Order: sequence, then structure tokens, then C-alpha cells
Amino acid sequence: MSSHTDANRRLARHVVGIGLGIGLSLILWVAAMARADAAPERIAPGDTVDVQVWQEPDLSGPLHVDQDGTISHVLLGRVAAAGKTCDELAAAMREQLEHSYLRAPRVVVTLRESARRTASVLGPVERPGAHPVRENMRVLDLLVAAGGLTPGAGSTAVLLHPTTASQAAPGVPDGSSPGAPAELDLQALLRGGDAASNPPVLPGDVLIVSRAATGAAAMAEGPMPRIRVVGEVARPGTYSLSQAPTILDAVLLAGGLTEYAAGNRARIVRGSGERRTETRVRLGDLMSGSADAQNVELKDGDLVVVPQSFF
Repeated sequence: MSSHTDANRRLARHVVGIGLGIGLSLILWVAAMARADAAPERIAPGDTVDVQVWQEPDLSGPLHVDQDGTISHVLLGRVAAAGKTCDELAAAMREQLEHSYLRAPRVVVTLRESARRTASVLGPVERPGAHPVRENMRVLDLLVAAGGLTPGAGSTAVLLHPTTASQAAPGVPDGSSPGAPAELDLQALLRGGDAASNPPVLPGDVLIVSRAATGAAAMAEGPMPRIRVVGEVARPGTYSLSQAPTILDAVLLAGGLTEYAAGNRARIVRGSGERRTETRVRLGDLMSGSADAQNVELKDGDLVVVPQSFF
């Protein structure tokens, strides 16, 4: 009797083991199928793709997907891109290049900037709303994309991260909470402070720019030092020195450079008469992030002049 019982128990354990094995195999199979069925992201109008043709730098580089769904390639002309995956676009371009120019070309296409991956800017900026998030984008880049601060902007901002920990951007310290709001000092940011004052921006982030004090609160602070910005900027005018303590602040507050600006010939005019001085600033290099360009601090009464390009 005992031997029959032991045999039945061994059989039961064997059946249970087979059942667990089949169940685990089924779970793994379903997970694998789900991964296989997960459709790769498809290119859409407004995206920017990066095309790299091996050993052909003249045929490589970032290309914008126009509203008609095509990109404009230097050799192939208009190429249909929208609706394709990056691999499909690479295959199509590889075939066209092979027929017209190269032998066995190697083409890699990656999605550099997605119009569907956006961060929003709210408050006194030139172009509030959603803006595409680029690779390695930071708050200052987002402000530039929004056209800069308007005269009504305050000195602080809050960056909200409605994202999960798995979406943390490079440069975010381990253990930090991506969901915690980040309070930013705009003056420190525009002066080019440390990385903490210019944190990374993730898709879905919201930057809320504060408004300057008005009415009794503003009057209690007394007369406000001011600077002027003239020439090839979007909004020439007079601005508060507290909102624009450096030349970069001033230009961003004035809406940024126009397409005709000669940024590297900008100058700061200080004083008058015999005490008048002029300081040349390579503003174009400064706005592009060059380490050699100096973000000059402004003083009350300074005049920032951005001349027009000769070309």
C-alpha cells in the first residue's frame, strides 16, 4: 500500500512539474511574441532623421522630413520617408544609391528628433507650447526653441518630469527622482552656470516660467536698472537688467537673433562721451555653445547692438 502511495506521489509531482514547465514555456513564448509584434517606430512628417552612408560624409547628415513626407537628399533628391521604419528607409536609400552612384553602399538611418516626442514651455516665452525634444537636450535649448523669454518673464522656472525612472536621461544622478519638480534660477541658467542649473529635458517634460512682479510688489523694489537691445533681434527694446544680467540673457529675452544677424560682430556699448567704451562679443559662437566665447555681464544703461550680416 505504501509503495502505491509513493508511486502516486512521484507521478503527481512529475505531472505538476510538466505542467509548470509547459506554463513557463507558454509565458515565455507569449512574451517573445509580444516583443516580436511590437511595431518599430515609423517616421512621420516633422521628424529629423540622421542618414549615415559609410565613408561618404558628403552624403551623410541630418535630414528633416517635410510635411509631404519626404526628405531632400543631396544626391537622390526627394525620397519618401514618412510611414517607413528607419531600417526600411535605409534599405530604400541603399537601393537607390547602388543604382545611381555607389557599389554596395552601407546606409544607416536613425531617428534623431521625433515630432511626437515633445516638451512643453508655459509662461512668458515667445512661442509657448510643445517643442520637439532633441538628443541631449537641456533646459536652455528648450528656451531657445521657444524663442526666448518675453519682457514679462520672472527670474525662476519649474521643470516638471511626468516620466518614469526607466526614462531617466543621461546625466541624471543615480537615485534621483525624475518625477520630482526641479526649481531653476533663470539668471544662473542664462549666465552659464553648472549642470544643475541647466538639467536635461525628457519627452513629456513641462517647463513653467514665472512672471515678473507687478504692481505694488514691483514698486516696492524701487527703480529697476535697464539695458537696451537693438539691431537684428526679434524684439528690439528696453529690458530689465535683473532679467538680463548677461548679453546672452538679453538676446534671449529679446527673442533671439534674426536670420540676418551677424552674431559674431555684436557689441556692448557702455557709457557716453569720453567714457564711452565698446566691447566686441562673438555672440554667434556663444549661442552655439563655444567654450571660447565669453558671456559678458551687463551693467545698468548698457546698449547691446547686433548688426546686420553683409550677406
